[in-house]
Amino acid sequence: MDIYTLENLSLREVKALLVGIKEISIKGIDAMFIGTLQLKLQDQINQIEEHHNQENQPPPPPLEVN
Repeated sequence: MDIYTLENLSLREVKALLVGIKEISIKGIDAMFIGTLQLKLQDQINQIEEHHNQENQPPPPPLEVN
């Protein structure tokens, strides 16, 4: 399996991806894949927020979810 990264995404953009993935309904064999993807995105968000906290920078505004 090839591994690629998405560079130059802001924290808000990564959060938007996570929100979008949580909104779709996946069943069957793809459910495990999407669940793993959600965990990876949440880990990335946590790392970015921790980095912001270490630099004493305020985090970007939260993403509004309807």
